[in-house]
Amino acid sequence: MNFDLILREWGYLPSVVLDVVTDPMLLFMTALGSFIGLIVGMLPGLSAVMAMSLLLGFTFIVPADEAIGLLIGIYVGAISAGGVTAILLNIPGTPAAAATTLDGFPLAKQGKAKEALSAAFGGSFTGDMLGQLCTLIFLPFIAVLAMRLGDWEFFLVAMLGIVMAGALAADNPLKGWIVAFLGLVIAMVGMEVLWGYARFGYTRELTRGFNFVPALIGLFGISEVLAVLRQTAPYQLTTRPGFVGIDFRFLAGNIGNVLRSVGVGVGMGIVPGAGESAAPWIAYEWSKRRSKHPELYGKGSLEGVVAAETANNATSGGALIPALVFGIPGSGPTAILIAALFMHNIRPGPMLMIEWPGFVVMVVVLFWVAAIFTRLFAVVLSPFFVHILTSPRALLLPIAATLGVLGSWAAGFTLFDVYTMLGFGILGFFLRSRNFPLAPMVLGILVGGIVDTSLRRALLTYRGEMFEMLTRPVGMVLMTVLIVVVVTQLRSYARRAAPEKPPAD
Repeated sequence: MNFDLILREWGYLPSVVLDVVTDPMLLFMTALGSFIGLIVGMLPGLSAVMAMSLLLGFTFIVPADEAIGLLIGIYVGAISAGGVTAILLNIPGTPAAAATTLDGFPLAKQGKAKEALSAAFGGSFTGDMLGQLCTLIFLPFIAVLAMRLGDWEFFLVAMLGIVMAGALAADNPLKGWIVAFLGLVIAMVGMEVLWGYARFGYTRELTRGFNFVPALIGLFGISEVLAVLRQTAPYQLTTRPGFVGIDFRFLAGNIGNVLRSVGVGVGMGIVPGAGESAAPWIAYEWSKRRSKHPELYGKGSLEGVVAAETANNATSGGALIPALVFGIPGSGPTAILIAALFMHNIRPGPMLMIEWPGFVVMVVVLFWVAAIFTRLFAVVLSPFFVHILTSPRALLLPIAATLGVLGSWAAGFTLFDVYTMLGFGILGFFLRSRNFPLAPMVLGILVGGIVDTSLRRALLTYRGEMFEMLTRPVGMVLMTVLIVVVVTQLRSYARRAAPEKPPAD
């Protein structure tokens, strides 16, 4: 590894920062992207990938740096805004914000929405800033580790996220795991990748499979509407009006939680597809284990919100590593970024730092600038967020249902997606009424394709040599962690469920 090249890349930082902050048009494009991303991320059914895809053609007519600044702004804004609707409406604006609902919405119901939003803003801002710093420092080193991950390791990472999500989202881990594996089964519907065979393809629409966005809207949004309609006296959320800032003193008091979550986010972000989904759950689990008040998790813990949102945003730093070093998108938004780079004749790969000196630094600085703009816009718009929260349920719920229908239609422009949303809404209502958590199902649907494809590819690759597959070093570590998580969660549940012994005479 050429350490002189690495040190030279780091040496560009002062000059790149100066170039960015003194370029009004570049700052405007990044700010515009951040604002668009913030709005898109809060609307159910819309995503960073959708907004970036729609504006990708626009980047033809602007210089490369402004195009990248616009797309990065959308990326950062959308990922950060996902936690807002997760807290206010119990609807994750992005799939990775599902873990935020565990504590964010309970805090809102307790009248602590401003505290929850402040923790989310602070965690996401810190995750963006420190995650990209880790990218700048460790990109060449982590890239070597990423090369050692194969299909077997991808499968284990995805399963680790599912097991943790199932264990953390319910008092009974068995219920969480049942729902998570139900999500995996749902993800199997449709045309499989390896052999092109339609599974459960009884109709043309089922051959295509279930679109994830309508399923997400139905499970969280429509089920919430149905649950409220069932109540004779629907709850009314209240909180203090005013602006919501970032409480840096609270973050300083949780510095260990923040740093752990950043490490998890960056480390998991290098795993294509699975990282951004599993990272918030792993960080949440770690935070709960190290917390002085683990009993608050799932009932309204600010530490849980910080852990989930920090890891959620820090994954963008990890996802950039395979995208810039190998040209392999670590997430959907980074795939759009790669496309934009090729459009402007910038080829990601091992030679990027040689052919385009300082480019990696410029990308990191633009992420930092986008994170600052996103938080400024979030603070300015925060009174509007709080006003939405305190609106009468009779007014808010029809609007949420209408947005759900529009978001589902926009996902694929078919009525089947709307029916899918309604079906998953009824399923979510049924599961909630029996105290089954919904978030693990979302994760199961999201990473189901990775689990299925990675496992079958690994079995085909090591056909007849299963021992070699099972003894891969990284895989053995992941299997050990997976077994430890399952055993500890079952033992913890058994202790909670065991009846207390009467005191001895």
